[in-house]
Amino acid sequence: MVCSDSPNPRNLSAYASNARLAYARSGGFGLAQTWGSETCAQWPGNGTGDRYTGPWNRKTANPILLLGITGDTQVPYQGDLAMAHDLARARLLTIRGYGHTEIANPSTCATNYELSYLQTGALPPAGTICQQDMTPFPAP
Repeated sequence: MVCSDSPNPRNLSAYASNARLAYARSGGFGLAQTWGSETCAQWPGNGTGDRYTGPWNRKTANPILLLGITGDTQVPYQGDLAMAHDLARARLLTIRGYGHTEIANPSTCATNYELSYLQTGALPPAGTICQQDMTPFPAP
């Protein structure tokens, strides 16, 4: 998926300098993403012909449910707001909490909306905010 979604260097030596830049911009997450995509150097097509590059405001057959975690350090919440605005038929479900994914930091509230969406296509009401089930550092 990563190899098809983005242009990646063909030259293996480029990954070291890219990793340094990614680390400077986003810490360990950027470093891991860079080295995780190093295998893409040999990917056929290298993200040129089979990725969608827009426009993003086209009306889709079904609405899109976006999940945005307010304390996600890898994907800032401002980006979630922008994506919800840019897509033609999207609804943002805000999860007040921490971490990069709702799967790793569960929210029963969000899970129930996700299941409803997948089973029936129903979106949560606009402006819905869910809480995570636990704080990141619960008391012992």
